[in-house]
Amino acid sequence: MQSLTKSETECPYLAQLKPWNGQGTYVEHLAQHYALMAMNKGTIDHARHMTKLLKLDFPTLNILIKKRIKELQDANTSV
Repeated sequence: MQSLTKSETECPYLAQLKPWNGQGTYVEHLAQHYALMAMNKGTIDHARHMTKLLKLDFPTLNILIKKRIKELQDANTSV
């Protein structure tokens, strides 16, 4: 098992990452997963790299990620 860095363990967004449970679509799960990763400075580069690789298979993924990031940011500012 890979050990987490300090920024990864302290990030409330990364604590929300969960494996796909079959509910919803897989692309929605990927959008949630990579949006949460993009909210952390320690994992944003990996999120960018993976979404570039997945772009051909899931052409709407970037749009869904941007929408989800905006929702996360709006929820964070309203608290």
